[in-house]
Amino acid sequence: MTEQTLRVPLHESVFTRLVAVTVIAAVSLLLIVSGCFAYLIGPYMGRSVYRLAWDYAELLAASAPDEAAARRVAQRLDIQTRYEGPRGAWTTAATLPSIADALAGAEPGDWDVVTAAAPGGGHYVIGWTHNHRMRRAHDKLLWATLAMVLAVVIAAHLVIRSALRPLRTLHDGVVRLSEGQLDVAIPSATRDEFGALAEAFNAMVRRVSEMVRTRDQLLLDVSHELRSPLTRMKVALAMLPEGEKTARMNADLAEMEAMIAELLELERLREGRGVRVAPQDLVPLLREAAAPFAGVPPGVELAAAGPLVAQVDADRVRVVLRNLLENAVKYSLPDSRPVSVSAARQEGAVVVRVRDDGPGIPEDDLQKVFEPFFRVDRSRSKKTGGYGLGLSICKRIMEAHGGDIRAENGPGRGATFVLTFPPA
Repeated sequence: MTEQTLRVPLHESVFTRLVAVTVIAAVSLLLIVSGCFAYLIGPYMGRSVYRLAWDYAELLAASAPDEAAARRVAQRLDIQTRYEGPRGAWTTAATLPSIADALAGAEPGDWDVVTAAAPGGGHYVIGWTHNHRMRRAHDKLLWATLAMVLAVVIAAHLVIRSALRPLRTLHDGVVRLSEGQLDVAIPSATRDEFGALAEAFNAMVRRVSEMVRTRDQLLLDVSHELRSPLTRMKVALAMLPEGEKTARMNADLAEMEAMIAELLELERLREGRGVRVAPQDLVPLLREAAAPFAGVPPGVELAAAGPLVAQVDADRVRVVLRNLLENAVKYSLPDSRPVSVSAARQEGAVVVRVRDDGPGIPEDDLQKVFEPFFRVDRSRSKKTGGYGLGLSICKRIMEAHGGDIRAENGPGRGATFVLTFPPA
């Protein structure tokens, strides 16, 4: 992926929105359940249980149960009893508060207790822990609900991520297609709307690829077919007397021959054909390319410290550098600074920048300048010359090297062409 690969901001992502909706729904459900337990079910149930237990405890004390009867009640209802009085002292639970503590109002711990006078003398302490156990159960249920909500969120995250994976794949395919890779094929693993969209995308890519192939083949066929009549015209012109008209016709024929040669060169460079790479220091190539422009205004300044070795075809790289420098000098203004050529190694790759001080390139045309026959000057006047094929050849050569070329405007005026060569 290049810098054109646009990653959707996190806050604008559909995936983020779906996960956020799931999280909000889960948290809302948790708050509702927790609120019901905390403010409705828990308090009302707790008070009801406490009142029932209190009334039952008073009735139990009034019946003056002995130890055996109290133990049967404890086993059946989990209500414990302590007795101290004329009939002795006994308890069904050792942790139940003593009579003295209960009468003194001491903190009973987890117990809810009722003290009552025994009919025959003495006192009963009757206690239960239902409310405390219910509160602990509520707390456990709250944490269990939180854990389940978290599990639901994680599961929703995985499901949504899996469901949206075709969309991410389609996004990558669109980016690759925009970069000119016409062999893109999106796998269609589902039969839903995303699967149908992937099939439609693949069909579109096949049609676009066929259209481009047909266009390129037409240009190639026309170029081949034009060579024979051009040769016959050159022979016929050679037989005519020399003159101004003959010279102009010869110049026009030379331009047509150059255009056809460039078209054939584009085809030879397709898919890396016609390129023979070898380790090469780019600094001498840069000096060699800049030398012919030493006395041509505004001149060329070279800033490169070698060696900068890359796997390149030296002859093809000379073509790229010559085209870029010719364009930079051609489009320079009378008051332009010298054309700047710099080279450095970045993350293993060798990056060459050719920067001019001309009028720059309209933003809408920065990507179009590498298309065949495209020219920023729509008038196609003889003043600027060219056929709109030079930069197309540069791009094809860089792609054949496994590298990249891009155009960008400077902060003021002028344009910069950036060449990236893969490391040797």
